[in-house]
Amino acid sequence: MSGAESEIRRRLSEVAVSQIGDVMDRLGLVDSSIAPTWKGARFAGRAVTVLTAAGDNKVIHDVIPTLQPGDVLVINGQSATSRALVGELVAERGQRRGCVAYVIDGAIRDVDEIGALEFPVYARAVTPAGPYRNGPGKIGVPVAIGGVVVSPGDWLVGDSDGIAVIPSADLETVLADAEKKREKEAQQQLDIRAGLVDV
Repeated sequence: MSGAESEIRRRLSEVAVSQIGDVMDRLGLVDSSIAPTWKGARFAGRAVTVLTAAGDNKVIHDVIPTLQPGDVLVINGQSATSRALVGELVAERGQRRGCVAYVIDGAIRDVDEIGALEFPVYARAVTPAGPYRNGPGKIGVPVAIGGVVVSPGDWLVGDSDGIAVIPSADLETVLADAEKKREKEAQQQLDIRAGLVDV
């Protein structure tokens, strides 16, 4: 991960997903059914995308050795919730590669252990049932996650509210606008607390 990307991640981590959504006209926000699996999870990074058959994680095992620091692994698991695509061991493998989060349109398991790792994992459901490992799957293709299309290299930001997807071509504008939104809201809060705004 370059110094420039590290700086982008730092700046993105200082704005709320709601502020990013506001400046993107409320578009690009992942459906709320894909939620953080432990309280306080937060991340910002670039998408590595995976499309997999429902309940099957072979392609996830295939992609993990290629992950780079700052990556977010984005998995379209067909919205299936009957079998977990990721558990503690698969999560820790990604974390040790420098991956900053998994975003899964599907299910996971081992939520307490993943929380103990403090590794951000967002998913549609939790189930103890394990996956198959037969395939098929694809790596590096546009995928749909919670009603939003994510292309490889897009930026994702997650916090307790949910996830925003920023197309890579729009990053500079969206980030600058979100920072202005954050500053405006901070001033509004000061005005409220100073009694300058009618409550």
